[in-house]
Amino acid sequence: MIELQATERYVINQLLDHQVFTTAITPRMATTQIDAINSVKQRSHQQRISAYFRNLLGVVPEYYQANLLLLFGPGSLNPDEVHVLLATLKAVINLPDIQDNQTGQVVETKMIINQVYSEAANLSEKVIFRYITQLFVERFKLFKPDLPESAFTDEEVEVNEYWDISPDFVLVAQAIVNSLMRPDDVTAYTDQQQVNRALLKKRFLSPTTTPSLWAKLVSNKSEIAAQWQVLGRFDLECGDDYALLLDRNRQLSTARPFMIAIAVAHSLGEGFEADQLTKRIQLIARQLYPDNTVSPSAVKEMLWDNALAYQTDGFVLPTPLADRFQVRTPREDD
Repeated sequence: MIELQATERYVINQLLDHQVFTTAITPRMATTQIDAINSVKQRSHQQRISAYFRNLLGVVPEYYQANLLLLFGPGSLNPDEVHVLLATLKAVINLPDIQDNQTGQVVETKMIINQVYSEAANLSEKVIFRYITQLFVERFKLFKPDLPESAFTDEEVEVNEYWDISPDFVLVAQAIVNSLMRPDDVTAYTDQQQVNRALLKKRFLSPTTTPSLWAKLVSNKSEIAAQWQVLGRFDLECGDDYALLLDRNRQLSTARPFMIAIAVAHSLGEGFEADQLTKRIQLIARQLYPDNTVSPSAVKEMLWDNALAYQTDGFVLPTPLADRFQVRTPREDD
């Protein structure tokens, strides 16, 4: 079993959460992050981080001048996301002085969206904005929304006026391109790696949802649990007919889609028709929040991402995790 230092655990957890770890040190940066940045510039630490990922998942991060990238699991991209990703990289890299910039740069949001739209005209500007936000703002942390005071008016603002571009952008962009250009790995994964890859993507496994992996999980359960425990945040819970990868760092959400997702999971009983799930979500949303509109797709995302439910054979069923949450209506809270 690989023993990790605190700085190495920090880097690995950042890669699992955001798929990117950048090494530019900025003012007011936490000491923990600075220590991790300094350590990851050393080859010995890079080797230990790579060895951990190779042992856990059968993949290693992409390194480029000490910046790390891991496009795997929740970081995997669909074709439209790849198209927007590459078009955004091109748009930003072509900005004047971006190659020599050491402190970041502020760019107009609309300008980037327009340039990406010229490359990905099959997508609407609204979808492009959503993809860029998900990829570069929320996931990679390479863009930071910047809305000047003059932009705040009584009129609704649909998009952020500007993005602050990270000083690490060019280096990370090269790592992203290198990763996307790398041929698919056809290595045969070990039983433990196959289970770990599934746990990272789904968090919930069972004989019903993943029959081909269940026997492998059962026979390697202790070793797999130990691999995740090294990071100091994950616990593998195994019942007779389920396994859950529990994340101690995951913050409980108070957003309406999450609350509705819990209530929907409670309502599934022994199974509910998958093609009727949207109607069930709409019904429960009206019961919990009669004065608000909540997107059914957002609720479904909460169901799957938080391992509250799973689909099989045309039915949606709750996981054991759903029973650990309770939802009260606004009236009950009062």
